[in-house]
Amino acid sequence: MLHSSNYSHALALVGLLLVLTVDSSTGAKIIPKPLAPAAPINTARVVDVARYALDNNDVDESDILSVTSASNRVQEDDGETIEGSTGTADAVAPHATTEQERQLQESHSPNHFELHTTYDGTVKSTHGVEFTIENKNVDNQYAIVSALGLNVAGSASPPLCRIKVYTKSVDLTSTQTTNDYRLALDTTDVMCSSDGAETLIPTEAFLQYYRSKDSERRLQADESESNEVVTALSDDEKDYPLLIPPNQAVSFYAVVLPVDDSQPNPFSLISSGGSVDSALYKADANINLYQGGAVSNAYLADDPNMAAAEVYTPTVFNGAVYYDLLDKSTTLHDYFDYVEYSLLPGDIHGMPGCDASVSTGYIDTIGSFGIMFDVASAVPPIDGGDVDDITSKYQDLEIFGLDVYIRNLVNTSIEVYARTDSEGDYMSYSPIEGQTKIVDNWELVAKGVIEGRGPGVGTPIPQESWLKNVVLKPGHVVGFYVTVLDGPDLRYRNSTIPEGSIYATDGILNVGVGRSWGEYPLRGDGSDVSFHPREFSGTFHYHAHEGVCKSQSPSVAPTASTLSPAPTTNTNAYKDEEGMCPSENELATTFQDGTGSYCILFDVSPKVDLTITGIDLNVDWNSADEALVTVYAKNGSWFGFQNDREAWPYIAANTTLYKPNGFHDRKTQGPVIPLEEKMTSAIIPKKEFKPMPMKEGETWAFYACTSTADLRYSIGSSIGKTCASNSELRVYEGAGGADHPQFGQEEKGIDYTFYAPRVPSLKMRYDFVAECPSEPPSSFDYTPSPTPQPTLTTAATYTFYAEHSADKSMADVTYDMEYGVRGVLDSFVKDKANPLHEHGVNDGLVVTSVRAVIVSAMDVGYLCIPEAPKTCTAVSIQVEVVHHDTVSTDEILYDLLNQSDNVQRELNVDGYEVEYVGSRAVETDSEVMLSGVPDREMGGSEQEYFARVAKDFLNSQVVSDNDSLQILAVTVNGQEITADSAAENVAPGVRRRLQRAKNRINVSVKGQYKPPPKINFGEVVEESINRDRELLKKELTSKPLPASVDGDLSEVPEFADYFADAEVVGARELKKPAPARVFAPMNNDPASDDGLKNILNYAAFGISGLIFLLTSVFFLRPRRFKAMFRSKSSDYHMNTQKVDVEEDQMAALKAKSRRELGYDDDEYIYTSHSSMNYGPQSGMGRSSIRNPSMTPSRGPAYR
Repeated sequence: MLHSSNYSHALALVGLLLVLTVDSSTGAKIIPKPLAPAAPINTARVVDVARYALDNNDVDESDILSVTSASNRVQEDDGETIEGSTGTADAVAPHATTEQERQLQESHSPNHFELHTTYDGTVKSTHGVEFTIENKNVDNQYAIVSALGLNVAGSASPPLCRIKVYTKSVDLTSTQTTNDYRLALDTTDVMCSSDGAETLIPTEAFLQYYRSKDSERRLQADESESNEVVTALSDDEKDYPLLIPPNQAVSFYAVVLPVDDSQPNPFSLISSGGSVDSALYKADANINLYQGGAVSNAYLADDPNMAAAEVYTPTVFNGAVYYDLLDKSTTLHDYFDYVEYSLLPGDIHGMPGCDASVSTGYIDTIGSFGIMFDVASAVPPIDGGDVDDITSKYQDLEIFGLDVYIRNLVNTSIEVYARTDSEGDYMSYSPIEGQTKIVDNWELVAKGVIEGRGPGVGTPIPQESWLKNVVLKPGHVVGFYVTVLDGPDLRYRNSTIPEGSIYATDGILNVGVGRSWGEYPLRGDGSDVSFHPREFSGTFHYHAHEGVCKSQSPSVAPTASTLSPAPTTNTNAYKDEEGMCPSENELATTFQDGTGSYCILFDVSPKVDLTITGIDLNVDWNSADEALVTVYAKNGSWFGFQNDREAWPYIAANTTLYKPNGFHDRKTQGPVIPLEEKMTSAIIPKKEFKPMPMKEGETWAFYACTSTADLRYSIGSSIGKTCASNSELRVYEGAGGADHPQFGQEEKGIDYTFYAPRVPSLKMRYDFVAECPSEPPSSFDYTPSPTPQPTLTTAATYTFYAEHSADKSMADVTYDMEYGVRGVLDSFVKDKANPLHEHGVNDGLVVTSVRAVIVSAMDVGYLCIPEAPKTCTAVSIQVEVVHHDTVSTDEILYDLLNQSDNVQRELNVDGYEVEYVGSRAVETDSEVMLSGVPDREMGGSEQEYFARVAKDFLNSQVVSDNDSLQILAVTVNGQEITADSAAENVAPGVRRRLQRAKNRINVSVKGQYKPPPKINFGEVVEESINRDRELLKKELTSKPLPASVDGDLSEVPEFADYFADAEVVGARELKKPAPARVFAPMNNDPASDDGLKNILNYAAFGISGLIFLLTSVFFLRPRRFKAMFRSKSSDYHMNTQKVDVEEDQMAALKAKSRRELGYDDDEYIYTSHSSMNYGPQSGMGRSSIRNPSMTPSRGPAYR
């Protein structure tokens, strides 16, 4: 008697089928499959086979969540449209032999091999088919069947069938046969196709059956056995019925049955007629497939009447065998763990995990042919113990792309190598032995031609040039050698830290200091010349497997901010809101989507008392630029209430969201939306979300919908399975909805469709109710709305030296500093006494992005010396704000930089001492005198014109070689008109020239400057104008005037050009008077003073005068003055090392530079900016602020 099975349970299992993926890689060991280096995939990667077949048929809603309506409409999920059907079986997509359907139906392990036969047989068997597989693999590996394709005749509605597979070992040299078959698979998760097409028994079915049997075996095993760590195939595992040992054969017996065994069997298996009994029919490199037989009258196993069975031979098995190869060192448990992992939803590469990039920056000081350096995984090695989540076992990093720095606009050939040891495993570049023998000790991973993109940007190596992805295990290191072939065009920079030190990281991938090479190719005989230490300039693109993404996302990805509590600040923005406390955390599920539609239903369960204050959705804005977002909520699970409006008493949000400005454009930027844009694509503003208080241990459900089918989520594995969790909140897998609005079935006259299981792609924001900690940053609570006023974006950078304990990772530092600065800026915008608050009220200023990156000491200009045993890290905080065009970006930038000292003072992050070392706001008031102007003040448009010309003029004059000084704004504050000259005598009949005057124009000049060195900004402005007065005059008289404004005298014809006869007399700094110093009168009364105070006072006066005199002499000596404010028209060089090109042929020049600078011949020494090469400058006497070759001033802890 065959085993019975519950019919409805089988239907439900089909509704929960996992996503199927395909890959044709052929690795022998079970390892995470490599990324395909092919072109981007344009079609959807994942398709739910169960949904594809069943969503187009009428199925009882009580049995399966995925239900289509009776109308002929389009539903959306998995990124594609599916035509609705009329509910008949004929509406199922025809089984044509197209590549698209092959991708739909194939469902096997990603490292699979496959052997196909035929589907044109005519021999029908009602009681199963037999065939034999022999493992002939020459590497002594086991073969394991991971999926099976059959040719099935017959039909049922729905098209579900039950498949049983039996196996037994056979001796191909013997003619004796036995019926000692063992059950290897019993599954109802199969959709039977019509004859002539493949009926696939998917990998999921084999996985689930193994898991069920393995659980039974573990329960039966004693305690000592269950705790034993298995590192290779055990004898028990070798007995697994679907394993085919090396050089042995196994007979397979497959049977197809109805799901409900009380019903007659409508199915039969089809074979083709054979030629010779047990003859070889087909083979590949690993297995042989032999002819078998068709069984009738009775079954060959689990049948008391098996003696009546008749076997018709020979027949050819119709179908396909999908299999993997296992080394003896791979356990079955590990194999099926990886199978389960490989079937999880993936990204554009078709694999679970997330993509990230780590950039070292495009700052260069030098260049040549090639550079070697190490790249290491910062993920700690796995300890080998059991893990709760299957994804936690997989923490590899795969480098699949690289951008290099080619500053010249040239085409050049490039090669990228990874160093390997004698076993072919990756290793560091640093061992000297064999280092320059590239062919013997390095593996070529990329080769092609690139086109340099110029200064300050990366040049990507084309994807078609990338030959192999470099896989890094946790804690492992790989040495890279990047070289160009056609000339010394590869740019990089000197380093101030030792070779081998980490200088760039995102917390996941570390990049180390290396050495450069001055020629190509390397000779490998010990005579190659290298230079060190050097820092590679470029960007690595890599894929982190799911175990890394879930535990410690790269700090460049916004998901890192959702994985641990934010540091606190000193203010409390919610102290005036009754019952509300600042949010202490957020919880994100995943923003690596793979499917989507209109709605998502999911449950949450708080682990503490809390209040949900917002939800950030993932919307790709593919259909429209705005969408109505409605979020329902209820106490209790959503399951069973998805169609019951009365069960959802709360509307948490009902608002319209708009596509963010600058959001990813698929047409121009490609189909892949960056992760950070997904995370900020649809943020429901806090004021639009009704807070939902929850108690510890309760279950709450949310039903969120958008009015367009642009809501994204991913395919899950089981309804109610935890998809995200932290110490306060848990989020569960739910279901996607294909209809909008919620609960509109009766009104629209259709049955709503729900797809399950689905993982919500969102971030939950919440507050604690039990306590009120101090306020953290506001976490991107911004959604731009349509407004008639255009908006502008302004970017500013704050740079700090942060002193902290040495056990903090770079990811911790960037995270803590990012959130600390964000909290301070948010408090400034709310502080009515702060200029940023005024911009927020009047100009709509909102802080939209705060991102921290690690920079080098070279970017700062001097070193930080921490107190032992602490360490010091240079961190740049990149801030972006949006605002209306009522204020310029330069004014906003000035006000942001003007807060730098306040940011340092208010930045209070536990465990850190910070010093601000970045750009600062500078300002001066100056007077510019013009003569020969009309006897009146400038009008409004003329003032604007003068300010704009003066700004451009000053920017062309006071620019330093490292762009450390920039003029941001010039504003006219006042004017004073005085007489210039009387009217000239002219000949009779000639019109007299109008009276001319002088105009003393009071201007305010604002800028930004990055020390060192310190400058006197007022003197710089004064010097720049006085030195090039003719140039300023030319600029004023040559540029067209703007259109005049109402009321301007410039509208009168004789005053049409205010500056036509203007002369620039000069400029002077308007120094603000220093406050008067008050000295206490001397007390000469000998009765009250012994005279010591008088002596000390006189001594203080004398020392102060001496200091003043020495300082004046130091700064006013000619050479010092010229070094700081030398005209660019002068031909002079600073006494610095030439560092433009490193080539072996320049040995004499390098030796000379060493001797002139007092260096020894062992190595080059690079310190700060003082080794920049400043050549002769040309121009009309323009000033250039330069970095003097001297140690900058510093505090006690920095140098």
